[in-house]
Amino acid sequence: MPKFIAHHKWKPEDELATRKELLGTVVAAEAGKLPADVKLCFTYTYLPQEVLCIWEAPSKEALEKTFEKFAPTLKKYTEFVPTIQVYPPTLEYQIALAQQLLKATSK
Repeated sequence: MPKFIAHHKWKPEDELATRKELLGTVVAAEAGKLPADVKLCFTYTYLPQEVLCIWEAPSKEALEKTFEKFAPTLKKYTEFVPTIQVYPPTLEYQIALAQQLLKATSK
């Protein structure tokens, strides 16, 4: 299933609302309340108003709809970036790497 990085970076004045929604989304994920095809994999925080989350979802649109329902304030401060797991290597990564090599050698 496709993976996405959700980069959450909010303004200090929305700290309380975004933190509540972030925690609520994590709790909903743990309780199985999110759509069955949307899965929270990992969450990392590294600055006071920034969090990175790794999600699995069938599409970016499906992930955005999930955020509209569970975290509408947080969604407006979120960039969803499609990604491929590099290590440990997945089949998706190996195919993407082969495609890049073919493209580079066909010039």
